[in-house]
Amino acid sequence: MARVLVIEDEPTIAMVLELALSEEGHEVATAPDGVSGLKQMKQSPAPDIVLLDLYMPGLSGQAVANAMHSNPVLRDIPVVIISGSIPNPDSFPTKDSYQALITKPFDLDDVTSIVATLTEKGRVA
Repeated sequence: MARVLVIEDEPTIAMVLELALSEEGHEVATAPDGVSGLKQMKQSPAPDIVLLDLYMPGLSGQAVANAMHSNPVLRDIPVVIISGSIPNPDSFPTKDSYQALITKPFDLDDVTSIVATLTEKGRVA
């Protein structure tokens, strides 16, 4: 299964995602903010996919996604944006720096399905 990194500043949401994805057989790590998330991504082994909250204090999801996209080592890791509100276009990452958008509240089946789809594509490519 996949190595998943959940970058989410709401501990309850991070815990729910971690439990649901672990039950699907994924190896899940969490980070409470963008700075910690980027540090974890640069460690080995890198995640196969990142679930990224858009609005966080400090380094936003937009900044994390754009930093990943500009880094040759992190560029090909699929990013799923998670947002509790309809994002303002000015706070959204560039279109080619993420692969999916999930709105809160979300259905866990949708999350696990998106993770499975995006990590399977990476294995085939």
